[in-house]
Formats: sequence, C-alpha cells, structure tokens
Amino acid sequence: MDILLVEDNSADAYLLTEVFARKKDAPDIHWVTNGYHALDYVFQRRDYSYTQRPDIILLDLNMPRITGFEVLKELKDDPSLATIPVVILTTSRDPLDHSQCKALGADMCLSKPHALNEFEDMVQRLLNWASLRLPHVTNERTSVH
Repeated sequence: MDILLVEDNSADAYLLTEVFARKKDAPDIHWVTNGYHALDYVFQRRDYSYTQRPDIILLDLNMPRITGFEVLKELKDDPSLATIPVVILTTSRDPLDHSQCKALGADMCLSKPHALNEFEDMVQRLLNWASLRLPHVTNERTSVH
C-alpha cells in the first residue's frame, strides 16, 4: 500500500512514519511538506513525474500557503483523482472543520492525538479501515521520500 502523507510539521510526520513502520506489512509512506507538493505528487508533475498515484492520502488541514481544504477540494474536483481515499489528520477539534472536510469529500477526518499510544491506536484504525476499503492492495515495505 502506498500512502502519501501531506504534513508540514516534521515531528508529526516523523512520528507517523515511525508508527507505521512498526506495523506488520507496513505501507510505503511518501511524505511531502505542503499542499503544492501534494498536488504535484498526485498529478505527477515537476519533481514527482516518476511517482505512482497513492492508494491513500493522509492530509493535514492547517498548512501555510495552500490549506488542506484547498488541496482536498482540488483532489475531489478532478475525476481522475476523486477516487483516491483522503483521510484528514488535523489538530482541530472544531466540528465545523470536520463537517467541511466531509462535505468536500474526505473519507475520514481524525483529530491528531497527543500521546504516543493514541497515535499507535489511530494508525491501527487507519490500517484496519484501509484493509476493508482497499482489499486488493498488498503491503511490502516502508520508505520515506
């Protein structure tokens, strides 16, 4: 399984990739630090022309320059990308943010946990959900790009 992690906070990105890496059949994690790189990645433009489309996108909401809301809208407005599941990971606990994400087409909206064990629980929930959503996808190794 290939996961595109869109996260501007390097500590959160590192923690997530480490937690994923400890899982059996860990997915390949490809990390980009902003929404522009995320769009280049999925549209296979510029430095990302060689990439495969991810099986799942984990998208932070609060990023500089282009927000997760804007990235989500662009992804879901493009018929060739709209079927890629998008899971929002956010520090926001505001129900309106979560509702707006769902209205824009997010498959799931999760508030980022504060404790390591909660991160592990969240990652396991994501993997369980992905195995049901993407049963055809196999996992081989983890890499960070």
